[in-house]
Amino acid sequence: MKKVNKRLSFLKEIFWDYQWQSVLKNLTSPFVIARVLEIGTSRQVKELIKIIGEERIREFLKKYDKLLSKQSQNFWKLCYGIKEKKTSKKT
Repeated sequence: MKKVNKRLSFLKEIFWDYQWQSVLKNLTSPFVIARVLEIGTSRQVKELIKIIGEERIREFLKKYDKLLSKQSQNFWKLCYGIKEKKTSKKT
């Protein structure tokens, strides 16, 4: 855990309003992933992905994409090749 803590210490700046140990214990939570994808730097995003894996990001984008702004949803879904769910329109 100390290696992870040291590698991610630069994430503290985007979790200034939370206890850091709580963030570290919940790195795979939708809230933590959403905040990093939404406002993190490219370095912060890359480091999180190295630790939790791209599959976890894909799962997040499929289940919890509403935690992101519409712009971020579109950006990350394009990056990971995730198609938008089609909604049927009544005519």
